[in-house]
Order: sequence, then structure tokens, then C-alpha cells
Amino acid sequence: MPTDIYARLRELAASSDSKPAEMRPVLLRVITDLFTLHLLHTSDELRLYEEMAGKLIAGADESALTHVARKLSRCLDAPPAVLERIRARGGQPARELLRNSPLIERRDLREIAASGACDQACAVAGRDDLDHETARILAARPEREILRALAANPKAPLGSQDIRLLAARGRSDPELAGALLGRGEPTIDALPLFSFAGPPERAALLLLALEANLIHAGRPEPESPLDAETAERVEAAALDGKRGAFAKILAERLPCDQVLARRIVDDEPGDTLALAFVALGLPREACARILLGAFPRIGESREAFDRVMRLVRTVPRRVALRMIEAMAGPSGAQAPGAARAPLPGSAPERRSIGATAAAPAAKPGRV
Repeated sequence: MPTDIYARLRELAASSDSKPAEMRPVLLRVITDLFTLHLLHTSDELRLYEEMAGKLIAGADESALTHVARKLSRCLDAPPAVLERIRARGGQPARELLRNSPLIERRDLREIAASGACDQACAVAGRDDLDHETARILAARPEREILRALAANPKAPLGSQDIRLLAARGRSDPELAGALLGRGEPTIDALPLFSFAGPPERAALLLLALEANLIHAGRPEPESPLDAETAERVEAAALDGKRGAFAKILAERLPCDQVLARRIVDDEPGDTLALAFVALGLPREACARILLGAFPRIGESREAFDRVMRLVRTVPRRVALRMIEAMAGPSGAQAPGAARAPLPGSAPERRSIGATAAAPAAKPGRV
């Protein structure tokens, strides 16, 4: 710090006690602006700033303290005692330090990640220098705000287990799902988020599901498609135009609850609807009639109709079943009160999502 600036700080220190109370937050801003003109300081400069700031912090409002915290977060040798006093005040000033200051001890960050207040854990989740262990701790927190902040941090080092935990929560949280899907090219661990994904991510997830060979190599596809009577009942419910009733039937016949079933029915692109048709074992002719008669956004567009029917023709039934199960999760697949008939190929012994088999599955047409 240049001598004239240091001299100015000494002048301010000499007159600080005579300043009226309403001027003390302004004085705190001024001395912090002077102090942070340089990243590193002499021992005398550190001592003087710590002494002055220590006297002024108690009477500073949140706006002034936030300004100070933001400045000190870029300072490589800010006095620890000053940082501690700002953190003790909580609120936005503390969050500013927790998110940006390089001087917060790693053990303190992990402690906050594990059991700190939600707002402070969110600040830690947004750090650029987040390490794997802290990210793992944050991913296990129950608060959705923390998970959203973690997923929205592009520099957070999330491993496969972390993504699986977050994706499981993202099944019922569109904001979290969107943050996870926005991190870049999805992995198989993001399969539970398929219904929230946009067209590029859906295409990538479907191909990943097939390349992971979710069907067992050499095993036949599940047989016994819907009997004619049940197929007619499903088709009639769809063509009746009452989407709630149609979703209820899907929830009764598929490994999902009514929340996911309704999301499937309301899915404008129709990808999840195609997966539901395949998982049900609905005849292709019935699928086409439903699309043409009950889903005009798809049925009246040759391109959309052909794309959905291509999925119906090319996605293996076991893959469709497992994708529905991934989107539903354990609670959705075992929704209470669902009078669901067992579906072939959905037995517990099937391989978990993402397991790799010996041979690759055939890829569908372009999604």
C-alpha cells in the first residue's frame, strides 16, 4: 500500500472516534476501499486496518458490511479476525465471504456443508474452488435450495454418485432437474430426469440408455402385450379426451404414480408417451390412432407423428420399462393404492439403470 494511502488511513483512524454514528458505516467502506487497493499488505497496515474495522463493524448495516465482505473476498491477506466478525453477523455479508473468500478454512467449509444454515450452505455450494469431499457432503443435504445451488455451479466437481443422488431428488423438482441437465452432456445417471429434458438431452439420454444395454444380452423381450380388451380400454380412455382419466389408467398399468403419468400425458413432444406405449405393449396401430385422435399437436404434424412412431417401433420394450422406472423412482414405481397389473420384464432381478452388458443394443432412429 503506498505511503500516502497508509497515511490517509492513519488520519481516518485518528478522527474516527469523533465521527457521528451515521457516518461510521461510510467510514468502514472508505477504509476498506483504501485497504483493498492492493492484494498484500505490511504488518503495520494489517494491524491498523484490523483495529479500525473492528471498531466500526458493530455499528455497520448489512449493506455496508456486504460491500466490505465483497472487497475483502478478493484480498489475499485480509485479517482473519475481521472476516470472523463479519461471518458472525450472518446474512448476505457472511454469504459473500463463504462463497468467494479464499481464506475460509476448508474444515469450516465442510462443517457448514454438513450442518450449517441453509443459506450459508448454499453459499458454499456456489464456490469456484469447491472440492470433491465438500460437494459430496452438500449433495447429501435434504434442503432442495442447497441441491439447486450445487447443481447450478458449473465448477462443482460432481461424481457419478453425487449426480445419482441429485437426479433422484430432481424427479420431483423441475428447477433442480434443469440445473443438472444444464451442466453439459448428460450421463446415464441423469436418466431419471428424462421427462424434464429438452430435445437434445432426451436424444442423448435415450442413446445412452441403449448403449448401456439396458436389455440383457441374449434375453428375449418381455412378451404378453396387453390383451385386446385392456388395449381397447386404454385406447378408449385416450380418445375420450379426458387426460386425467387416461393418466390414471397409465398409472395403473405402468411402474409409475399418477404424477408421472400425468406428466407423460401432458408431454408436448410425445417422447415419454411413446415410451409409455412401448412399456405397455400397446399395439402400434392403437398407438397411431391415439396420436392422431387425442394428441393433435403430434397427430397434425407429419414430422412429429413420424418421430414419435419411430420411437414406438425402435425402442426395445425392456428399455422403455426401465426408463419409465428411472423417471418414477422407487416411490413412483410402488405408488400406494395403485391397482397395477405386473408388467413382464419389470421383475426385481433386472439389472439396475446404467449397468453394462456384453453386447450393445440396437439404436433407434433419430430422436
